[in-house]
Amino acid sequence: MAETSWNRGGPQPPTQAPAAQDLPPRVTRSRSELEKLRDDALASQSLQPGDVRMIWVSPDGVASALEAIIHTTRWLLGEREWAPISRELYSYPDLPVPLIRTHAEDAIFGYKWTDTSEWYAGGVKRTVQWATSTAEERPIFE
Repeated sequence: MAETSWNRGGPQPPTQAPAAQDLPPRVTRSRSELEKLRDDALASQSLQPGDVRMIWVSPDGVASALEAIIHTTRWLLGEREWAPISRELYSYPDLPVPLIRTHAEDAIFGYKWTDTSEWYAGGVKRTVQWATSTAEERPIFE
């Protein structure tokens, strides 16, 4: 019998996967910063809306904004396959990050994706802005 990968026995060489440190183009924040923002947003979901420190959101928009921050950071980290708002699939880490900001602005101003809440779109936009610039404030204060 010919030797093939399934009957060779013994340890097999690992398959080449993208390095854990690879992030999409234009993302200037570190993987650990993105993970911390994701974790803070997840933890904030159990708080009362008035206890979440996001000055740009009204109390009735907090849940949507937190969901957007979680979805966007997971997408930027490669933990979520489809893009926020458009739900299109892209190959990681080659994500069109600026396009997602445009999608968020289109949703905010009612040009497209009118079924997307303004607070969700705002959360996507602020997360992308923060992830691509070291000068932007975090969407959730620490």
